Amino acid sequence: MAALDALAGLGVRPESLAPGTFAGPQRPLRRFLGAGLVLEVATGESGRLRLARELWGRGWARQVGVPTVPVLDAGEDGSWLIAEWWKPSPPSGEDFLDEALTAALRIAGSPPPEPGPPQALWVSDRRAAPIRLARGVIGGVPTRPWLAARRAAAALPTVPVAHGDFYHRNALWCPERGGLHVVDWEYLGPGPRHGDLVRLWTLLPSRSDRDALLTRILALAPEAEHREIGVLALYLALRLLGENVKGPRRDRHRADIDHARAIQPEARALHNALSCSTSP
Repeated sequence: MAALDALAGLGVRPESLAPGTFAGPQRPLRRFLGAGLVLEVATGESGRLRLARELWGRGWARQVGVPTVPVLDAGEDGSWLIAEWWKPSPPSGEDFLDEALTAALRIAGSPPPEPGPPQALWVSDRRAAPIRLARGVIGGVPTRPWLAARRAAAALPTVPVAHGDFYHRNALWCPERGGLHVVDWEYLGPGPRHGDLVRLWTLLPSRSDRDALLTRILALAPEAEHREIGVLALYLALRLLGENVKGPRRDRHRADIDHARAIQPEARALHNALSCSTSP
């Protein structure tokens, strides 16, 4: 296997690596950790696409000056990828928020990447729709408000390039490595204006950090765009709840579900407070 040869070239014995887990839903990959690196191996075509897109996305990030974790080696067909492995610090504090804001703005303001592997989409298998709908109702996702929020978000202005899943597990806070580094680029492509920063807002564990980030977002955005931020806050909060309660039981994590539910009142209040703002 080429990945084993690559490990040998890096001076790493395969038996020194231990299986690793992923946060959130299961992925079409196997992960192995040790010796300061991570080996990810695709388990099928979707996994190969994911790794190929990650390699492409990190290459674009380096070109435009967005810090990312270095890739040490990778299979040309996307079947495996070896990268450095850094343990992030808690995503909290003024420095983290400032660097996250800088990274998100750099992404949105950079030239779009050259065409690469097909973009991943936030969609589920239509055949599973009835089951997911039932799980959502049981899990507390209000169907009509969710559909209305999704329609409203789909009508918002977009930017040519966004990370697409910008939050603290993908925006790694590693001060000892120089600060914030962004990974997981599978959704890189066009997205809603302000979408990356509002996604981060919905997932920050600390209420004080969420409030501080929101203050920064509203200060930077023209007042005419504040309504968009409220629309996105409600939509992304509801989507977050759906992500956590509609999947198979094996993919659910109590802490993530609790957070998704706790953020709902904040998102509704923000949406209501900004709903009177007018877009250009």
